[in-house]
Formats: sequence, structure tokens, C-alpha cells
Amino acid sequence: MTRVLLTGGTGFLGSHLAEGLVGGGYEVLASVRASSDTSWIDPLQLETTLVDLGAADTAALETVLRGTDAIVHCGGLTRARTEDEFMAVNAVGTGRLAAAAAAAGVRRFVFMSSLAARGPDGAGGPISPYGRSKAEAERALLELADDLEVVIIRPGGVYGPRDSDLLPLFDMAKRGFVVVPRSPNPLQPVYVTDVVAATISSLHAPIPGAPLAIAHAALHPWSSLAEALTSAVGRGTRTIRVPPSLFWTAGLLSEAGSLVTRKAPAMDRRRARDMSVHRWTCDIEPTRDALDWTPRIDIVDGLGRTAEWYREQGWL
Repeated sequence: MTRVLLTGGTGFLGSHLAEGLVGGGYEVLASVRASSDTSWIDPLQLETTLVDLGAADTAALETVLRGTDAIVHCGGLTRARTEDEFMAVNAVGTGRLAAAAAAAGVRRFVFMSSLAARGPDGAGGPISPYGRSKAEAERALLELADDLEVVIIRPGGVYGPRDSDLLPLFDMAKRGFVVVPRSPNPLQPVYVTDVVAATISSLHAPIPGAPLAIAHAALHPWSSLAEALTSAVGRGTRTIRVPPSLFWTAGLLSEAGSLVTRKAPAMDRRRARDMSVHRWTCDIEPTRDALDWTPRIDIVDGLGRTAEWYREQGWL
């Protein structure tokens, strides 16, 4: 049986990965922190171990990794107050884990990166602190490619049950309106179980020669998202299109509030620009070929499943 260390297993995407790995017959060791809420993985047949990638030393990590065949590294920060915070966890922490994995004899390292490491369409590179931290993590991994089988996965916008980021849009739709940016740029989101399927395939597929983009093949205008939300909540909604400047202002105000709460903001200027200004699309054909994988859940079905889960949990 293949033994896999999963980082970030208590989060939205990570908990779905944990379910998929356990359901696929893998022996799973999930890294958690002392403050982690493990409720989503507690019902699963897996082991847990305390690991803090921001503080753990390589020797301690090597001990944890002995006997591990592969790592799925999903842990990291998507929100932070400074670029240094992003770098400390996403870049330095990933490099530390990879060095320990190589020393412990781990065979394969699957890294959950992001399209942000590539940057938006036409940018030629990352444009945000988050994206730069992911790109630096990729660079650190590739330096160890002689000692590890490195697979880099770059999902687009991942959504599905347990995702709290989209909940405000569902709340708005339930109240009869959806606010979207006045943007011509299409969306290319991907349902969480499709990301899980690609990740599990990457554990045994031949090593690709480049990072693999993960998204649904279909491109959707913002109006399609509003229509899918209308269907998901089961009531008519009005779509309100606002200029990107209002999204940017909302991000700025959220950042200002984080200075008071001392917590990373739920919305910031980066996320506002990503939603309203930049175009994020990708070609998934190389990923189809490399992983023998096809995304199966379209946006209408995916948002419907998400809404159903929200209602079951009392979130909506």
C-alpha cells in the first residue's frame, strides 16, 4: 500500500484530498497543527501528525517522513498580511519539506501550486505576493528534481462543498441579487472533486515536463456564473454589474480592517484585481494527456452541489 503524507488536510481542498486518498486505498498520514480543526477528517481512516512548516526543522520532518512513499503538499497560506508571511510558509516551508523528503527517501512530491505562480494571462510571471511565493516554492522544488519525482499542479479557481469563499455570493443570490464586476474576462473554475481526481492520478503518472494546469475546459462570462447561482439557490435573482474600482475599494477596506483585527483579510486588493481586472484562463489539454484526466463537473452541477451542501450544514 502506498503511504502518502498529506499537508493541509484539514482545509477545504485538503479535506477532499484526504477523502479521495483514503477512498482510493492509500495509507494517509495527514499533517496538522495544534490549532487545526480536524472535524472534516476525523471520520476518515487515517493517521495525523503535528507539523508546523513555518517552524519545524528538517531533522524533525525527516523522522515524520520515514517510510513515506509520496507527499501531496496542499498546505500553505492563501491569505497573509505581508509578503514575508507568504514567503515564510509557501516558499521556505515548501523547500524545507522537500529537502526533508529527499533525505528521507520519499519517491514523489506532488505540489499544489496555483495559476498565480504563472500570473494572469499575458503577464509573463506572478504579479502578487501570493503568486511570487508559489513561484519561489516551485523553483525550490525543481532544484531537488534529481532526488525527487516532482509534480507541480496549478489549479485555477477551486470551488465546492466546504469552501467559504463563495458563500457570500450564494447569500446574495438567496436575497435576490448577485453583484459581479463589469469585466469582459471569462471564468474557468474547477470543481473540487475534479482537482482531487487529477491529484491522485499525478501520484503514479509519468513525470510531466512542466507544471500542470487544472481547470474545467469551459470558459464562462460572469453572467453565466450569476445564472448558475440563480439555479443553485432556486429563486430569481437580479445581476448587478459594478466597475472594478468598487471591488478594489472593497479589498482596500478589508485590508484596513485587518490592521485592527490582526487577521489576514478575507478580501484584499489582490483578490479584487484577480476577480475584476485580470484574466485567468489555461489550456488543460497537456494535463489531460499527462494524467489521463478529464474534468467532469460543470459549473451548473458544481454550484448546485455546493448550495446543497451549504443548506445541509445550515450555512445557507
